Amino acid sequence: MDNIEIVKEITNALCENKHDQQILTQYFAPGFEHIANGRRTNLEGYAKHLASYMSTYKSFSITAWDDIFAAGDKVVASYTLEGKADAGERERVAVMAIWRLSDGKVVSLREVDAPLSE
Repeated sequence: MDNIEIVKEITNALCENKHDQQILTQYFAPGFEHIANGRRTNLEGYAKHLASYMSTYKSFSITAWDDIFAAGDKVVASYTLEGKADAGERERVAVMAIWRLSDGKVVSLREVDAPLSE
């Protein structure tokens, strides 16, 4: 499996609310670093970040992969993420992410996101 396929597999699993330790163990290196909108954290912080999304929204989907390509050990992805809350409200977010992988594991993820207006 190439790095783009790994990133898509991770993203799709997370969209299906399959956030559990198995996904983090399978796909992420122990020394993983996450930087989101300028905030830096580690694997534990990333797990908390994901848990907050999972508690706010009952489902996610990627409505559009605007761009995704590999460059060396990095995968650059731009996509639109839609979250659906329990009451049916939907929120769309534009995401730009740079994933760095080594031996099939994510060692860092740098991302920025911004809400999209309807």
